[in-house]
Amino acid sequence: MFGKALAGIAAIAIGSSFSVAQAQDTKLYAFSSGALTIGKGALVNGASDTPPIQVPVGFYVIRHPKGNVLFDTGNNDKIIKDPSYWGAAFNALKPVNTPDVAIDVQLQKIGLKPDDIKYVVPSHLHLDHGGNVGKFPNSTIVVQRDEILNAFWPKAGTGGPYMIGDVMPLRSPNTDYPNAQKMLQLEGDLDLFGDGALVIKRWVAHTPGSQMMTVRLKNTGLIILTGDNVYMRENVEKSIPPNIVLAYNPQGFLTAFEWIRMTMANEKADFFTAHDPDAFKAMKKAPEFYD
Repeated sequence: MFGKALAGIAAIAIGSSFSVAQAQDTKLYAFSSGALTIGKGALVNGASDTPPIQVPVGFYVIRHPKGNVLFDTGNNDKIIKDPSYWGAAFNALKPVNTPDVAIDVQLQKIGLKPDDIKYVVPSHLHLDHGGNVGKFPNSTIVVQRDEILNAFWPKAGTGGPYMIGDVMPLRSPNTDYPNAQKMLQLEGDLDLFGDGALVIKRWVAHTPGSQMMTVRLKNTGLIILTGDNVYMRENVEKSIPPNIVLAYNPQGFLTAFEWIRMTMANEKADFFTAHDPDAFKAMKKAPEFYD
């Protein structure tokens, strides 16, 4: 009995050492895919919509010893030359669409090309998060099954922010296969490399297949990448969800906020959003990094 206990402790120690070793070589980079203009009341329920505010469209790269991971892909680069690709959404959201925000230009800041990305993990597939998902044909797309289904066949009232052109490259026509490239269609959480460094967490709130991801770093500690399950830090700090129009599952937001606060308290974690202008401004931007 005692021997088994020691063996268990040893196994835990070995696993912990492995995670620490991976964390030593893991780096987190923050990028911008431009910006959108929107009323704050949509993001923080009850806030004033006037004047509208400009919010960043952030995405992240994690360099891990076993491969590079992209969390979110920003706005589709097609709008840089063809604003009509977004239709009415372009005039409504007024995206920054200068050539410097193209995803390949952004990745070049740290010496990467799209083919250098092993996994693409979209928090969800709305136009400002999954826009460039089709630009990574040699990567594995890691998405909740409910999200990819909703992008192609949206449930009533949820279809507006999806662009079918964004996800069509994932569909393989005239074959027996459902997708044109490697894809992991999840129905729950996933420890991406099996070492605790990057853990994808299914959290249905903003969309039917929303997911967040935790990134464990040696010096910075645990970072939670929230996607649109958190728009601004005050959502979490004051337990204020977004407007109902952005909430597929309103209760999911509140439980996400609670879990983030608990993780911050227990593990001294922090969380990074995609659209908080003040928080994003204060962050290190690539080529600077968190480690």
